[in-house]
Amino acid sequence: MPSALNYLIVHGCYGYPTENWFAWLQQQLEESGGKVKVPQFPTPEGQSFASWSRIAKCALAGWNPAETVLIGHSVGSVFVLRLAEQATEPYKAVFAACPFAKLLGIPEFDPILPTFIEPPFDWARVKRGAQQIACFAGDNDPYVPLAYAREVAEVAGAPLTVVEKGGHLNAAAGYTSFPAMFDAVRKASQ
Repeated sequence: MPSALNYLIVHGCYGYPTENWFAWLQQQLEESGGKVKVPQFPTPEGQSFASWSRIAKCALAGWNPAETVLIGHSVGSVFVLRLAEQATEPYKAVFAACPFAKLLGIPEFDPILPTFIEPPFDWARVKRGAQQIACFAGDNDPYVPLAYAREVAEVAGAPLTVVEKGGHLNAAAGYTSFPAMFDAVRKASQ
């Protein structure tokens, strides 16, 4: 893996940088010579695309998009797809775990999601904003229906890895490490 690559890992709603598989993946990528940032984004208070964008802009400052991989989980995956959509130069790769592009129908989450999913994505721009895109989803996700992830993968022209009994690909589903994600990121980083 080239040591010049940079990685931004983005958590989801109510999330934080050391939950789930994020710290594990950060360690794997750093041991492989990468530079990794896993910022804390405001959630649920203050959660908006604008507030998250300000933090991401600081995290990505000085990084060449062609040498930068974006990795997101849940609304973090929606966020990194939006970053690709807005990119003036394509990112090396975007990895979206449990992606969606519409409200989930869950009162705990829907009020803090609209700025991430509206207006509708311009999928042609998303595709231009990343040299490659890949999606992951559990087949029994209690938050993001598999059909939602399939829809995103299809319109993004991205392969979808469906994880059997993967749930929301979070610690509650046993995902404190995520070797399949690391392997995919490593391949894209070559």
